[in-house]
Amino acid sequence: MRNVLLATCLLLTAVLSAGCKSGDGPPLAAASGKVTLDGNPVEGASVSFEPVNGGRPCSGMTDANGVYHITSVEQNDGAPVGDHYVAIIKISGEGASTPAGTDASMSLSDISASDDKSGKKEPETIYLVPRKYNVAKTSGLKVTVPAGGSSELNFELSAR
Repeated sequence: MRNVLLATCLLLTAVLSAGCKSGDGPPLAAASGKVTLDGNPVEGASVSFEPVNGGRPCSGMTDANGVYHITSVEQNDGAPVGDHYVAIIKISGEGASTPAGTDASMSLSDISASDDKSGKKEPETIYLVPRKYNVAKTSGLKVTVPAGGSSELNFELSAR
């Protein structure tokens, strides 16, 4: 019985790790650019690409110059070739490090501060990039990752 359990665990480990290789899935291409808000670089923002035709989202963080590099599986390996909806998020405040709600169908930007049953108010979240950019499918941001990749996938955001 013990040998069967060990063999099952080893087989399960092999199957799961095989599904996580970067060679699996759609072809990737380098994807990077710069994020600005009213002309100023945005440092510390999360940039997420969500494939229009479905698939796993990928993301990157902006540096001090507002530059990001997308990671799908391995550091800076790029994004699937094709069209993507884009979300850009930068938040602070006590709510930025607190889990937001329990409904998995809601994104962080869909959850407003409210009182719970104990009368305790949820921690405040401050949106340093306007909330309209926080949900990929409704942000109005879209990008095409070409087969050869691109370092010019720039986003010029407005606080208005």
